[in-house]
Amino acid sequence: MLELRNRECYFLLCLIVFIITVPCYSHESLILYAGKELWKETLPLQSGSRVYKLEGLKSNSWYEVKISYPASIPALFSLQLLRNGVTGLKLNQMRRLLNTEKLIFKTESLEEAHNKDGLYVLVNVEPEGIVAIPNFKEQSFVIYNIGKLCYFY
Repeated sequence: MLELRNRECYFLLCLIVFIITVPCYSHESLILYAGKELWKETLPLQSGSRVYKLEGLKSNSWYEVKISYPASIPALFSLQLLRNGVTGLKLNQMRRLLNTEKLIFKTESLEEAHNKDGLYVLVNVEPEGIVAIPNFKEQSFVIYNIGKLCYFY
């Protein structure tokens, strides 16, 4: 009986350690490199989210993370910069331009750019409106492109 209880405690401890040590465990995570673009990414249209780890950053540089998506799927994207696992900069929600959303930020120092926790971008999507085409089935996923550009040093 005591041995069974010890196993349960050990299992619970391992589970807690796993949950604490896995960064962004509630979101799917990918890597987004400076100057690169990922094409044909997909997310569930209903409460879809994904975290992108930002790699290849330089200190004291301005960056833009930009998402473009088709106008035929009414969706509302939001972008958030995560520094050390904490929400930082948020996308300007009033910006609406040609089915693109973007987030502009600056890395302050080399330590920030190469911090062990790193910088991440959280992408969220929600449906916005309905498709007004007769006999057209509603989409359950949205497709988009995401890229990161360096402005200047």
